[in-house]
Amino acid sequence: MSHTIAQHRRRQPMWFYEKNYRYLRLLIPDLHHGHQGRYKITHEQHSLNIQVTDFGPYTQWLQLSQHFDSSPSLLRDLSMSVRVYHDAMLAEVIGYQGIERLLARYELPNSGMLLPDEKRQANLLLHDWLTMFINRHRQAERSVTLS
Repeated sequence: MSHTIAQHRRRQPMWFYEKNYRYLRLLIPDLHHGHQGRYKITHEQHSLNIQVTDFGPYTQWLQLSQHFDSSPSLLRDLSMSVRVYHDAMLAEVIGYQGIERLLARYELPNSGMLLPDEKRQANLLLHDWLTMFINRHRQAERSVTLS
């Protein structure tokens, strides 16, 4: 019997929380050291800005953003608030594009026109976003700065 990605994802519905944590640690190996700071990960014309906004003994709160140089009507800048759980080795999107608190489920219709699984979609977007930077950094030397 073959094992497809879809079958794996049905058995492990929270796989992206674990992967997002691993990808953040690959991009910023000293992330878990518990200091506040800003990181800028660049590759060619793309840059991912990560700011540690708060931290506790086992968690950190990050603000991730990417500015796009296109016309504002074509593509909005991307921003996310992410909570990192170092004890559980998970990273979860808690806010996205101005939504301060994402709920696990939304009823339809709703005033924000959000999908029923908006939180899951935001976490999958974070996974794709981090995957893009990981893949680009594997192909070229990365530049990470702490300020």
